[in-house]
Amino acid sequence: MTYGDASLAYALWIVIIALGAAVALYAFRAARSSHSSSLLLLGVGFVLISVAAGGVWMGAYSIGDDPILADVGACVAMAAGFGAVLASLWIRTA
Repeated sequence: MTYGDASLAYALWIVIIALGAAVALYAFRAARSSHSSSLLLLGVGFVLISVAAGGVWMGAYSIGDDPILADVGACVAMAAGFGAVLASLWIRTA
């Protein structure tokens, strides 16, 4: 099973990766200047949600040509990312 034309999916993942990386970069910069572990976790969460999920999807789809495997891999990365974002909300900063 494959997508008919995966170029739209690749384009959308590239946009998601770029936007997520931009948000993560701002979170990492803010975490460094304020020494905030919650902002650091927020950045990690966005990296997992966007960059890791997109990379896993593109890698799994291009290697195995299986959209279900690619989607499952991306969902695992996204779930871990949302866990990091949730943890960033629970952490108390000094």
